Amino acid sequence: MNNDYFERLYTTVGDLLYRVRIYDRDLMNTDEIIAMDETYEKIQVNKWMMGSPQWQERAIEKLENMNYRLVTIMEDLLYTA
Repeated sequence: MNNDYFERLYTTVGDLLYRVRIYDRDLMNTDEIIAMDETYEKIQVNKWMMGSPQWQERAIEKLENMNYRLVTIMEDLLYTA
């Protein structure tokens, strides 16, 4: 269960990061996007640690927070477009 959820969340956040970069034409959220992109890359590099329940819980927590924030940024960008 956790592996499937992690993979879906990981894919979703990657897609949202890509889309937010495209829609943020005025570079209003650049610093925040860069920070989330770096976190995403760290999770990608350390995916081999998925066997560790502590790592997986922490990664899922980070991805959930990023997902929530990226959806909020996207809503703001689309609302003001």
